[in-house]
Amino acid sequence: MKNVVVNSKKSDYIWLLTLALLVRGLAAWPQQQPNYMDAAYYTVTGQNLAQGRGFVEDFVWNYLGNPGLPPQPSHLYWPPLTSLLAAAGILLGGDNYRAAQIGFVLVSALLAPLAAYSAIAVGGRRWHAWLAGLLAIFSGFYFPYWTAIDSFALFGVTGSLALLLASESERIKVEGGRMNFSAFCLPPSSLFFAGLLAGLAHLTRADGVLIFVSIELFLLVQLVRSATRNTQRATHKKLRITNYELRILVLPLLGYLLVMLPWFWRNWQVAGAPLPVAGSQTIWLASYDDLFSYGREHSPATLLAAGLGPVLAGRWWALMVNLQTVLAVWGMIILLPLALAGGWHLRRRGAVQLNALYAGLLLAVMTLVFPFPGAWGGLFHSGAALLPVIYATTAIGLEVAVGWVAARRRGWRANSARQVFGVGLVAIAVTLSLFLYNQRVLKNNAWNGADAAYPAIAAWVMAHDATAVVMIGNPPAYRYHGGGPSVVVPNENLDISLQAARRYGVRYLVLDSNRPAPLAEVFARPESAAGLTIVKRLGDVVIFQVDR
Repeated sequence: MKNVVVNSKKSDYIWLLTLALLVRGLAAWPQQQPNYMDAAYYTVTGQNLAQGRGFVEDFVWNYLGNPGLPPQPSHLYWPPLTSLLAAAGILLGGDNYRAAQIGFVLVSALLAPLAAYSAIAVGGRRWHAWLAGLLAIFSGFYFPYWTAIDSFALFGVTGSLALLLASESERIKVEGGRMNFSAFCLPPSSLFFAGLLAGLAHLTRADGVLIFVSIELFLLVQLVRSATRNTQRATHKKLRITNYELRILVLPLLGYLLVMLPWFWRNWQVAGAPLPVAGSQTIWLASYDDLFSYGREHSPATLLAAGLGPVLAGRWWALMVNLQTVLAVWGMIILLPLALAGGWHLRRRGAVQLNALYAGLLLAVMTLVFPFPGAWGGLFHSGAALLPVIYATTAIGLEVAVGWVAARRRGWRANSARQVFGVGLVAIAVTLSLFLYNQRVLKNNAWNGADAAYPAIAAWVMAHDATAVVMIGNPPAYRYHGGGPSVVVPNENLDISLQAARRYGVRYLVLDSNRPAPLAEVFARPESAAGLTIVKRLGDVVIFQVDR
């Protein structure tokens, strides 16, 4: 790591971390509750862990995999590391949302020095590091979510660190049939730690396995390249990779399995498979709303039943949405051209190659394999691991662009232009971040006003029957606001919804303006709903009792 000492000062990373902690703390303060289902899920399961209840959830938020009655085993769709971090904060600061945020404030702040280090690692200088670090602090669409009880911060840090450590393998040399690690920036154990971090990324998000797959593919390519060069120098022409060389693939695998094997074993014990079927069933969804269907089969046959046209149309739609995510969310629109220019300039750098491999693999999987979960947030979440290198290549790309213009324009002061445009990029990033934060957190109480009726709903139900199972639109939020056991309102018509209600022993059905489309008529004319009796109205919320 000598180049890091020469080109950047340790104090730079300390100052960036300090500034990031300050900004993250200020961003976290107005956020007083989870404002969407994912965040509510991680919060309440974190509370359960902190209370010593273990991996359990008191609700059913989807019907994939035919879940049992609540309470039931948790984290069979979303992995547990985010809940564990929330639980750690609760144990430290008390059973409240503010305490649960502590770990997310700290972890998300690490992205700033990590982006700065990434700039140095790909060959940048001190000012590149500062620009990348500041962009990581003010990161556009991600800015409001770093301190939410969600997987953004954890995945961003674990995933990007795994990719960065593994990319050092570009410096592996093969001499005399054995691997020579003398040119490593980090010791050979860095590959083991890269695998360990990839495991943590997978323990954060189900698609985190793509981090591990990308690392192994990248290492395999490096081995083939080294073996090919050795073959070309030798008298024989046979390509050969020795067993010793193949061990390089085992190091990250060992780190990955060290983290994931206990979780695979737990899943096997409670669900009969190391990777539960609930997540894999989303491959066969015909629309995102099918995630909340009840009693339906999700398989290749059901997906193709409507014909190949809708299948291709769904993936084309996902591609268009995902490309917008790449442009606007990953690249903040103005950064993407510079990041591409910098990436091309640094295309021989291992960190750039590995991040590009992961980005391509992620985009392909989220478009072709999981188009609806991918377009509805999967690509947004998992793109967090790419941000440090995106911001690093943006800083390098700015210098490339300024140099290109300076070489063609007389009197162009490259140094001054670089400073002006660098400050301008930061100013735009700050402005965009604050605008989005205002829109999604402060304006009209958007963040803290989410599910505003849920405390009253929970209080009414608990006063009438504390053991009653409730069918509601956001079961984790209902639990967070003091409710008891619950199941999600299925995306089905009334007859099938009642079948689900009776199977899970539901006493009350709650509908509001966010009701599923098949129940629009029930919400519009609640008095005429067969099998239901209106027992309470709370504003635009209607609480029905399910007839026995």
